[in-house]
Amino acid sequence: MFEKNILKRQHKFFATICIVIGFIVGTGIFWQPPTVYRYVDGNMWMGVLAWIVGGVAISTCVYMFSVMARKYEQVHGMVDYAEAVVGKKFGYLCGWFFTIMYQTAGYAIIAWITASFTATLAGHTVTRNTPFVFFMTAFYMVITFVVNYLAPKLPIRFNSTTTVLRIVPLLLMGTVGVIIARFVGDSVYSQVATPVAAANVTRAGFMGAVFATAFAYNGWQAAVAFNSEVNDSKRKFPVALLAGFFLVMVIYVLYFIGVVSAADPGAIMNPEITGQAATRAAFANLFGENASYVVMVFVIMSGLGILNMCCLGMSRGLYSLARRGRGPIPNRMVQLDPQTGVPVCSMVTCVGVSFLWLMVIYGTYNDWYSLPGGEPFQFILFDFYNMIFFILQIPIFIGFMARNCRDKNINWFNRFIAPLIAIGGAGFMTFALVQRSWQHAVVYLIIFAILALGGLPFARKR
Repeated sequence: MFEKNILKRQHKFFATICIVIGFIVGTGIFWQPPTVYRYVDGNMWMGVLAWIVGGVAISTCVYMFSVMARKYEQVHGMVDYAEAVVGKKFGYLCGWFFTIMYQTAGYAIIAWITASFTATLAGHTVTRNTPFVFFMTAFYMVITFVVNYLAPKLPIRFNSTTTVLRIVPLLLMGTVGVIIARFVGDSVYSQVATPVAAANVTRAGFMGAVFATAFAYNGWQAAVAFNSEVNDSKRKFPVALLAGFFLVMVIYVLYFIGVVSAADPGAIMNPEITGQAATRAAFANLFGENASYVVMVFVIMSGLGILNMCCLGMSRGLYSLARRGRGPIPNRMVQLDPQTGVPVCSMVTCVGVSFLWLMVIYGTYNDWYSLPGGEPFQFILFDFYNMIFFILQIPIFIGFMARNCRDKNINWFNRFIAPLIAIGGAGFMTFALVQRSWQHAVVYLIIFAILALGGLPFARKR
């Protein structure tokens, strides 16, 4: 049964680059710039440095995944690599993490952020914790699932279109905002771009800004799940992965400079004002109030595009484990719909788990959580799964060095130097969160351990 249910190789090089960029460029870049800016105490150039440092640290991991993509290929990239260089048990742990925590939680987060921008477009002053926002979140999650189930080819085409829609406002703000920041001087648009003294930026603040960029750079990991569906994947996929990531990195830096140069200083530094409102105000300053409405539509389309790709990648989660005879009811999870070719059971189960993560988001904004001493605790979902992902990469890079230390088909740099640099990159990003809040890091590790133990009953191959 398992050998018959194989996903087809259908993606060409351009479509693969669109998949990579489409997974990365989502709502995070519209959501995070005000957060990064506040962490660095209004110092624009320290904020730019945070985006560059975060991007470079993550790019070391991206490079190693591109190296491994040339050698290992089965189903669901990261699981392939973990199995090949560490072992099948660790591969199962990575697959379980991606399925139950990373992709399903990301699906809920992206839908919620998209709903928040929808509330901003509708003129709501409260855009995070209202019945309207959570209703729209559920609506977006359900409608995206229905489209992926009924018309599985449409998501890939929709991704190519929405990728362009996502990049257009970023390039507009990046180019126009940078020109204003460089040439206009003391105009109303550039007043926020004047850097303050670097001494005002604490180490914890800068590290917090660096780790905050990880959410905007998120998504390339999920693109790895499509390595077995790309034509000539061992040659084309690594190039598409690296090219897509570095292109996004350049666009992000330009956009950050543009948006903080055009935004109102009081709005972007005020933690009570949401990132959505600050973003809309920045576009209104540059292009006019009417144009800001159009941009919000672009942002919402961007959110729906990345949500669509997240659903597409998420549907492969339990399927990839089932292809290995592991996970819950593998004989059902491995089955593809005969008409659409979609792993239906895997997709339906993952969407159900995503709704559980949506309840976690709801609890965060309704004071459900506290530390043992009674101190309120804000469970930041995307910080949780990003930290765990960086930690899980380290054994993979170590295993790659150990397994391939004598493989002359891989050059010495990729066998030794690149894995060490990638270990440093993943470790640095983890350290950045610990520097910002060690309490969050400890809580996240405990929760991960509990969820990992919950997956043990399904780890045995059947």
